[in-house]
Amino acid sequence: MPLRHWRAAVALAALTGLASCDDLAGLGPSFQPPLASVHVRVIGNLAAVRDPESPPAQLKVALQWAAQPQPDVTCLPPAENPEHAAVIAVGCSDPLGFVRGFTGLDGIAVDVDGTATLDVRTLPGYLVGDRYAQIAYASVFAYDFQDGSPRDGIPSATVLYGASFSSMAKPDTRLAFRHGGYNDQLAFYPRRGCMAPPEGFSLVSAGGFTVEQAVDAQAHGELPWQDPAGCRVDTLDHEVEVALRPHEEVQDLDCSPSAPFYGPPDGTTPDRFDPSKMRVACTSMPDFGTGHPRTRQAVAAPIEPVPTGCRSIEHFVLRGCYLDPYCDTPDWDVPPPSWWPCPVDGAP
Repeated sequence: MPLRHWRAAVALAALTGLASCDDLAGLGPSFQPPLASVHVRVIGNLAAVRDPESPPAQLKVALQWAAQPQPDVTCLPPAENPEHAAVIAVGCSDPLGFVRGFTGLDGIAVDVDGTATLDVRTLPGYLVGDRYAQIAYASVFAYDFQDGSPRDGIPSATVLYGASFSSMAKPDTRLAFRHGGYNDQLAFYPRRGCMAPPEGFSLVSAGGFTVEQAVDAQAHGELPWQDPAGCRVDTLDHEVEVALRPHEEVQDLDCSPSAPFYGPPDGTTPDRFDPSKMRVACTSMPDFGTGHPRTRQAVAAPIEPVPTGCRSIEHFVLRGCYLDPYCDTPDWDVPPPSWWPCPVDGAP
C-alpha cells in the first residue's frame, strides 16, 4: 500500500473510533439543533375531564404524524336500511378521523402555565405524493401519562384528552411538512380551497367539511372544498392550541387503522348475534372498481365496545377471499347459515 494511502486509512480508522466514544460531545443527534420547534398551549382543565380515581396526573404533549386513512365504505352515508343505520351507530368510528402512524407517544411534560415546546429532530417517515410533490401532516396530542406500579401489577398507561387535528370534519391545526410542489388534488387529508403551505415546516389550519359533503364530492370525482374563511397558514412561531376534551370524545385516535376484513359466516352460531349483544344488517357491497356485479354482505358490530374502546365492523360473505370478496378463486363458497340476514336467492 502506498504510504499516502496507509496514512489516510489510519486517519479514517482513528476518526471512526473517536466517533463511537460516548464522551465525544457535540456529534450525537441530541446535540444537534432541531429541524423545527412547535409551540403548544393546552387549553382547559385536566381535572374536569379525567377520572378522579386515576393516578396523579402527568399532562404531556406529543407529535403524531398522520397515516393514510382507510375508511370502511360500510360506514359512509346513506344507510341502506334501519338495520344498517344501527350497525353504523355502534360499529363505525369517524370516517373522516385523523389516523395516527403509531410511532408511540414519546412526549414532553406541559408546564404549569399550559405551554410546551416540541422539537422536531427527524423528518417524517411517511410522505404522500409523487416524486415532484410530497406532503406530510402531524397532529399535536395531549395526554395523561399514568405511571403504574409493576410491583402491584398496575401497568403504566396513556390516556388521550385532546388533539389539534382529530378529524377532517372539525376545525383543525396541523403541522405540515412539504417537499417539492403542492398538489391540492391529493386525497390525503385534503385542504382544497386553502392556500398552499410553504416548503418545509409550517402550521396550517382548516375549518373542515361534513361526511355528506365528502361523499357528494366523491360522487362527482372531486375532493370536498374547504371554506377559505377557515383556512390559515402560519409560521412556527405561532402557538398550536389543544383543547382538553373527555377521553370518550377522542378515544378513536388511539385505535389502529385497518382495512375491511371479510370472512365466511360458517362457524359462527346464531347465539353470537343475539340482538341484545350485536347489531346485524344486510347491505350491498361496492364493486371496488372491479366491474363485478354487486353482491350482498352481512355486517355486524357489538353493541358494547371492546375493552380498548375501539369500534369495528365484521363483514361476512358467502363466497370470497379474506382480503378480496370478488376474488376469482374463492377461499370459501358456503351456503347461508340460519341467522343469515340477506335474501338466500341473492336478490337485492
